[in-house]
Amino acid sequence: MRIQITDVDPQNIDLLLRWNGILRDGYAVGRQKVWSRSDEATRLQFQNPHPTRSSVLLLAEVDGVEVGAAEAHVHPGEPADVEVAVADAFRRRGVARALLQAVRNALRSTATVMRTETYSDAGVSFARSEGMRVGVRESRQVVDLPLPPGTLDGLPGAPSGVEVISWVGACPEELLDGWARLRAHMSDDVPMGDLTRTATPADITAVRRNEERMSEQGYALVRSVARVDGEPVGYTEILLSRPDPTIVLQDDTFVEERVRGHGIGRALKIANLRRLTSVPESSGSLFLQTYTALTNAPMLALNRSVGFDEVDVLTILEGPLG
Repeated sequence: MRIQITDVDPQNIDLLLRWNGILRDGYAVGRQKVWSRSDEATRLQFQNPHPTRSSVLLLAEVDGVEVGAAEAHVHPGEPADVEVAVADAFRRRGVARALLQAVRNALRSTATVMRTETYSDAGVSFARSEGMRVGVRESRQVVDLPLPPGTLDGLPGAPSGVEVISWVGACPEELLDGWARLRAHMSDDVPMGDLTRTATPADITAVRRNEERMSEQGYALVRSVARVDGEPVGYTEILLSRPDPTIVLQDDTFVEERVRGHGIGRALKIANLRRLTSVPESSGSLFLQTYTALTNAPMLALNRSVGFDEVDVLTILEGPLG
């Protein structure tokens, strides 16, 4: 069996979308309620590349049949994020290994460490056979949308002395400094297990650039900030793809350690879920998805209180690129 690996040109729309389809189908095998990047978001993401990120898009063919795909992204000084997907009928034939080797060759001068994600025992075994180790495991949880009437009304409101502000879109100018600072603290605080932790500076320019890119790719950013005495102490964010709103993504939720344990995280999530309904496309949403490290018991409990249930477990592995 001859495996041919080719680069995917993002300007070739037909090829790009076929590549994305192979990734989407490969990720979904044996799983339920699976989010995937829409074709429109894929086109916009890769035709307007991130200014500081290097990307590799690869397609694997066997006898002219497209059977596998890989994508890899790396920012300077950070681990390369690598994803590999193979059509179910062509697994255990060396396709994933060939794709991973091609990724290594392409990124050899750009990164020294790589990171990958998998939801299966077979994926963990493959990554380990390639010199990677388990860094952290996360519970992927979903809650059906719309929530049953009265669900949020039955949960506690914001604690005394805490102000929660919610909006859709770019961060208001008066909250921008605090938003950037909290995001930087989140990257320092989130459970990472044995994964390499990279610092995220409180960079206002990077926040605005990310907002612009997400908007260009069709995402509505649903956000809430908690303040105590006018000082931001926590935030949460939901991402809704306007072209494909079926599965909504609960992204970060973070509360500063000094004020944890008082219900601020719950108040943020409740306020953000209320704000989500103000986005017209949310009427087509069926699920809200979130990830939480298996070691983060307080956040797991908070998610359960809002109605989230675990559907599978994500394993993130890391190892040398070479």
